[in-house]
Formats: sequence, C-alpha cells, structure tokens
Amino acid sequence: MNHRSRATRERRVVPYLLALALATLASACSNTSNQTRAQRPGCSGDNDCSRSAGRVCINGQCQACRSNADCDDNQSCVSNQCRTLVAQTAPDSPVAAQAVDGGRCFSAVYFAFDDDQIAERGQRSLRSAAECLARERSTRYVLVGRADPRGTSEYNLALGERRARAVQRVLAALGVDANRLVVSSEGSEGATGTDESGWQQDRRVDDRALASGR
Repeated sequence: MNHRSRATRERRVVPYLLALALATLASACSNTSNQTRAQRPGCSGDNDCSRSAGRVCINGQCQACRSNADCDDNQSCVSNQCRTLVAQTAPDSPVAAQAVDGGRCFSAVYFAFDDDQIAERGQRSLRSAAECLARERSTRYVLVGRADPRGTSEYNLALGERRARAVQRVLAALGVDANRLVVSSEGSEGATGTDESGWQQDRRVDDRALASGR
C-alpha cells in the first residue's frame, strides 16, 4: 500500500512541476519582450522622443536619425542609427565620383509646419552637401520642394517653391553655383502622411540629378 500511495503522489507532483516550469519560461519571455519595447519606445511625433531614447519618430518608434542631418558632422545615418565615418574616400577617386553622380551629395532638408525656414539640422546637412558639390562641378540638380497634404494645392505648390528657393539660397551662399540648382515644387502631390509623424516626412526639399547638358 505504501508503494502504491507513493506512486500516486509522484504522478500528481509531475504535472505540477511541469506547469510551474512553463509558467516561469513564459514570464521570462514576457520580461525580455518588455525590455526590448522599452529600448524603442512608441511615439506619435519627434517631440515624444528624447535624446536618450532617440531623436526622431519614424513609423511610431523613436530612432536616432532619419537622415545625415540628424547626426554629428563626422557621422552618417545608416538604418536610422548614426554611425561614425571610419575613413574618407579621396575626392578624385572613382568611388567619390560615383557618390556625386548618384545624387548622394544631398540629404533631404525637413521643415516645420507652414514654414520655409531651414533649421540648424538642415543647415548642417547643406554645408556637407556644398563640400561634396565642390568636388564635382558639372552636374546640375533639381531642388524639389514638398508640403504635407493640409492646405490647398495652390498654396502647397507655392510653399514647396519657397522651401526649394531657401535651400538654393543657402547653397549659393556656401559657394555652389546657383545655375546648377534648378528650383521646382510638387507641393503636396505624392504626400503620404496621415498624422503628424508622417506629415513631418512630407515637409521637405529633396533633389534629382539632371543629365549632363540639360
């Protein structure tokens, strides 16, 4: 009887221990998931992100950068993280020429709502662009001003043009030949934002390289 009673107790204990082990494993996984979420807190706009959590809001998550303009002068934005440049390519090398020809001298310049003033981040980005353009003097570029979808089409076209001209003026002041910079505006055409986080992406000036001779 004692052997039979002991066997019965053991059969009851085993499922309990198994359930306890599964509960402990589930709790550990939950804690890991919570810690991962804490590293990239949710956001609805850049104002929700601190320097420790990330400076800009991208797709509802705080990230370090959306372009080179968000990073220090000796860094580049790679996969929304600022990475320190390890080495500089010689200006007259084939790799440097490919970077210029591919339009990579420019990073998009972003603007506040209903504004055509260029913030310090944009100024820093344009200084880097001017240095890059000084190494290659033949390609011309179209500066395309854009706006978020709020406002009339006519107003947004004019706002986009003002933003593009503001970028042109800064680059010209930095020594870039203004004749190489064609101003254009698409206004809110192509805007994709549906909230403040997306609208921040829409309010920008970017570029397109023109073929030689145009």
